[in-house]
Amino acid sequence: MSVLDKLELTAGSERRATYDPVQVRRRKLAEGLLDQIKLIDAIEQGETHTKTKMRKQMAQGTNEVVTTQESRSVSPWWTIDDDGKVHFAIRYGAMRLKLKGTNDTIVFKSLGDLRQILPQLRQESLTGSFDSALATAAAELQTRFTPKAAPKTK
Repeated sequence: MSVLDKLELTAGSERRATYDPVQVRRRKLAEGLLDQIKLIDAIEQGETHTKTKMRKQMAQGTNEVVTTQESRSVSPWWTIDDDGKVHFAIRYGAMRLKLKGTNDTIVFKSLGDLRQILPQLRQESLTGSFDSALATAAAELQTRFTPKAAPKTK
């Protein structure tokens, strides 16, 4: 008896080669919310949270591709007012997402309350609850960039 006889088989579909900006936005937002969770956990332990990224660069003089590791600090998406309340704004790039109407900030009693709700917000971002706000923010961010000039023809 073959191994394939023991497995469940189905007709597969072709791999999608298209770029889906909605999925990319969802993942980027979920990653940002996860960074906020890690930042709160680090603050509670008296540490700092940095994000590391691997980057490939050409080594000067040798023209070899070298992989380097870059660290950058994670900025909090919240502020704490004089009363101790935490004001949290969900960000996409440099934009604050408009959550309901023109409101873009969620108020919590403490940082612990924010920490408890962040996993739920992250899950909501992955399921698409913030898609319309993300699309609006992405369109507005796009207007801030100037398009590349077309190459000159001779």
